[in-house]
Amino acid sequence: MKPLIEAAIVDVCSNTSTLSCGKVVIMDLGCSSGPNAVALVSITLEATHSHFLQLQQPPPEVCVLLNDLPYNDFNVVVKSLVPLRKMNEPVVVTGVVPGSFYERLFPGGSLHLICSSNILNWLSKRYRLLEI
Repeated sequence: MKPLIEAAIVDVCSNTSTLSCGKVVIMDLGCSSGPNAVALVSITLEATHSHFLQLQQPPPEVCVLLNDLPYNDFNVVVKSLVPLRKMNEPVVVTGVVPGSFYERLFPGGSLHLICSSNILNWLSKRYRLLEI
């Protein structure tokens, strides 16, 4: 999974509109809870930092959002976000978004990278392809 995330970060950060705003918004759909809740976004943050270190540029501010169903134990998830918020570079802002990934969770164009490994187990219907 790590090489895929690293490649996706390079693509996202190579987009001039992403770089012009100085921010990257990352979301993990179906984050679950416990120690694995921040695994994917931790890899994403490391990849972002490494990419900009190679470019010898300051990394963008990053907003990390974790999503799961409303009955998930978000207290555990929020506690797992504390180490991410303590990072000095890049600036990391965190949040949780309860809700089903079958419903719209954000306005169009507001997320730069969406990742998930857990939701594939729970797909009960087919996604329709979104045109961006």
